[in-house]
Amino acid sequence: MQFADLHTHTIYSDGVLTPEELLVKALKCNLAAISITDHDAVEGCRIAIPLAKKFKLEFVTGIEFSCYEDSKEYHILGYAFDIENEELNRQLVEFRKGRELRAVKIVEKLKHLNVDIPFEFVLEKAGKAPIARPHIAEALLERGYIKHRKEAFANYIGDGGPCYEPKLNFTVKKGIELINDCGGVAVLAHPGTNIDSSTLFKFIKYGLDGIETIHPSHSAALQKHYQSIAHQYWLLETGGSDFHGNRDYDEENFGKSVVPFSTVESINYHKRLTFE
Repeated sequence: MQFADLHTHTIYSDGVLTPEELLVKALKCNLAAISITDHDAVEGCRIAIPLAKKFKLEFVTGIEFSCYEDSKEYHILGYAFDIENEELNRQLVEFRKGRELRAVKIVEKLKHLNVDIPFEFVLEKAGKAPIARPHIAEALLERGYIKHRKEAFANYIGDGGPCYEPKLNFTVKKGIELINDCGGVAVLAHPGTNIDSSTLFKFIKYGLDGIETIHPSHSAALQKHYQSIAHQYWLLETGGSDFHGNRDYDEENFGKSVVPFSTVESINYHKRLTFE
């Protein structure tokens, strides 16, 4: 069988590999297809598309939106959409501005706790990516305020922490609609990490196209649970390693938390049925 990893990240969000390095890694793991799903960004996809053709690797355009519902954050994956869509790119500019403003507020809150991280240093950690909390965690680590990145979230910037600041309020319904308007399919990411049944069924009513059933955080029992729901509601099943390159379990999961190549074919078939 051939396999695909449909959940990965690069330096264009909070990953550590370039798109080319990630594609080379996929080839070494004998993957037949891959998707780059950077947070609120498509630059990695733009770079990867011609490289994937060169490497003879099937590439699926992807993104991971951070959305909010009832003051909780949920992630919506988008696949096989037009990355040059005008409304999409306008929204991504707004996301980037919102992330910068959020980071400024977090840095100010840290200062009130006598944790002095210059905003310029956080920008340096983010590099080409929209600023995210892991970049602030990296800055805290390098300045010696913490000994491990996890401490940044546990002590300062995690949800509900003293320096937490919410992102731009972009609803799950808007995320699904934007992906669909770009000709793509919308999939709920890693539902086993933070979602109850009633919320999941509400999102399905919003128009979800699929559920990420395979994810490193899902036990075998959870996989079967979400597969059952997907079958019941005629939803796509997707999955991947959620590879970033800077997490303890990344190397263990890359090339193993995968889905059959037929998943890519199912995504394309779903697109044809829906949009053509």
